Amino acid sequence: MGALGINGWNLIVQLIAFIIFLWLLWRFALGPIVNVLDQRQERIRESVEAAERMKQELAATAARNEEVLAEARQQASQIVAQAREAGDASIARAREAANAQAEEYLSRAEASLRQETEQARQQLRQEVANLAVTAASKIVRKELDPATQTQLIEETLAAAEPMRGQGPASSNGASSASTS
Repeated sequence: MGALGINGWNLIVQLIAFIIFLWLLWRFALGPIVNVLDQRQERIRESVEAAERMKQELAATAARNEEVLAEARQQASQIVAQAREAGDASIARAREAANAQAEEYLSRAEASLRQETEQARQQLRQEVANLAVTAASKIVRKELDPATQTQLIEETLAAAEPMRGQGPASSNGASSASTS
């Protein structure tokens, strides 16, 4: 080694110094730098994972929000439909009540009309009967011989027989024809 110009002791000292230098470099320079880089890489990985979790949570929250909105829309449409049904039912009940009341008023009016018609007929009959009695009493006041008086009574009774059979039937038929 001497022929090459290398001193053995110097080489060993330089090798030891170089190993100590490498050890010091690794211990105080490269070790902390590598540790800082490893820590930074770990923080970046954790941040990326946290961002991914937040992204998934955001997607899940958005999906839940969509479901809630869809449910709210459905409930709103159901409420509107129920309100329409309730309104329609209320209108139908009001119409039925109005129709029933109209029918009742019409029925009362028809009954009142029939009653007034019957009263008018009764009054007319009474007036006709009164006129007949008045006329008969005037005729009777005149001097009638007993034969004429008997003949007049028999004719009146004979004329009253057919009218008695037709009287109620014909007056009922007339009243039903006039009311309809």
